Amino acid sequence: MNQISDIKVACSDEDRQRIFQFRYDVYVSEMGKSPAEADHEKKIIRDELDDDAHLLYAEDEGHIIGTVRLNYRTKEKFPAVWEQRYEIETFAPSFGDHISMTSRMMVAKDYRGSSVPAALVGAVYSAGREMGSKFDFCNCAPSLLEFYEQIGFRRFTDGFMDEDNGYRVPLVMLVRDTQYLKLVRSPLYRVARNFEHEAETGEWFQKTFPTHTGIANSRSRNTEEFWKQLSDQLAAPPTACIPLFDSLCDEEVSSFLRSGTVLSLQAGDRIIRQGDVGDEMYIILSGVAEAVSRKEEQEHSLAIMSKGQIFGEVAFVSKTVRSADVNALTEMQVLIISKGFLNRAMRKQPEISAKVLLNLSLILAQRLRDRTDSWVEAMAG
Repeated sequence: MNQISDIKVACSDEDRQRIFQFRYDVYVSEMGKSPAEADHEKKIIRDELDDDAHLLYAEDEGHIIGTVRLNYRTKEKFPAVWEQRYEIETFAPSFGDHISMTSRMMVAKDYRGSSVPAALVGAVYSAGREMGSKFDFCNCAPSLLEFYEQIGFRRFTDGFMDEDNGYRVPLVMLVRDTQYLKLVRSPLYRVARNFEHEAETGEWFQKTFPTHTGIANSRSRNTEEFWKQLSDQLAAPPTACIPLFDSLCDEEVSSFLRSGTVLSLQAGDRIIRQGDVGDEMYIILSGVAEAVSRKEEQEHSLAIMSKGQIFGEVAFVSKTVRSADVNALTEMQVLIISKGFLNRAMRKQPEISAKVLLNLSLILAQRLRDRTDSWVEAMAG
């Protein structure tokens, strides 16, 4: 890779068109998705938010390698779907003229482990502050929660199912709460410390969302506290009730997890959707879920899962699309194991990771045997 140029603002129609084409290359050509906004003839992705958006991008040798979009809410509200998903009316009475929304962040495959994502985040944060934003909203897949919480975004409401992207988690950043960015060791703090800290938004957020005032960023939590949280939710140490950790001692599992991302679900949430692409699996800490297969407009229950069990593991290891829906039948807490999480663990803790992967292979083999036995019984009957 050559030296990457600074983050730029798209000032011409030509630059904006190049960004729309880059989105298509990443989202459709690479990831195999087909969002409603995709124009397959022109090979671009463009939607109504682009009309008055602040579009940022990074280049390498004249080719776009990353982009992100910022919209500012002034007299014109965001489209109704986003006003609802982000509960904007809760924020608007006090901060209606100081709200922004970050979206369409994409980075070329070869640059995802580089400085490009951090540079884009820093640039869009600076742009938001210059525009006067106090609250910036975005959403992400469960597998990216750790990344966004490390940046300084916070959870504040329930997730939602997006028609194009599957289950998403709404997030908000208190843009002027510089002390929080410092507390969670956000890379944005280097930029934020050049601006004045504003305590007002943090105090308002604590009063309005009291259940979301703690530090969600897993890397900023104490490992022992996280282990206790998991043990309390499972009513036993994770080694005692999670097959994925069979034959591992408490110290090994604690070291493997160190900290992780726990996601709360409401009864009725569809956390996995059949046909979607995903790179995370889930361990149930509390609650009950059901796996359901959909075929020719008919649904077939495949399994009822509860505490300690995992789901989403097939697509996690095989890079195939999800083979079934998974719906929360009750309120749930799940621990997310993403590909990025596992890759880091394999680099830093290869022996422990090898044990976890062996257990995962045994779980997959047992499920394959169970399914085969069911087919044999059905054919015999």
